[in-house]
Amino acid sequence: MNPRTRRGLFLYAVVFIAAIAQAAWGGGIRFYGAQPDLLTAVAIVCALFCDANGGAGVGFVAGLLLASLAGPPQGGFGSLIVSRTLVGFAVGWLEERIERDNPFLAVAFVFVGTLLAESLFFLFAPQRHISHWARSLALTTLYNTILAYPLYVVVRRIVGERIREER
Repeated sequence: MNPRTRRGLFLYAVVFIAAIAQAAWGGGIRFYGAQPDLLTAVAIVCALFCDANGGAGVGFVAGLLLASLAGPPQGGFGSLIVSRTLVGFAVGWLEERIERDNPFLAVAFVFVGTLLAESLFFLFAPQRHISHWARSLALTTLYNTILAYPLYVVVRRIVGERIREER
């Protein structure tokens, strides 16, 4: 099997496992009212190992799974998918612009990516209680940022280092 194909399958498997973990334990591991968004954090970390198209694919799958699990009551299903796809694309797009093989950089990407994904979701599907949304955004971003380093180590262990293509 082609190494890129194998890596892609591993990345999608990691996202699927994150969806199972989110469904099984996501609501039970609250800390001061914060609930992790494992799918978004894992999608951002996985996008570090992809190019722009691969990052968009990982973001799309994560958004689709998150929307399926969350099932926003006032709509927003497509907004979750689009926001995660755009963030995955943006992280993957940085492949040729910066060196991303640094776990501390992964923490920064998860911080900014979670803020961006949730802000885009708010832009596409505005929420009624802005103060509640802002508190939830801050706590979820903090939780995801704390989980970023261990997630990066696990994903890198599973998929190995990024494959750079000669262009």
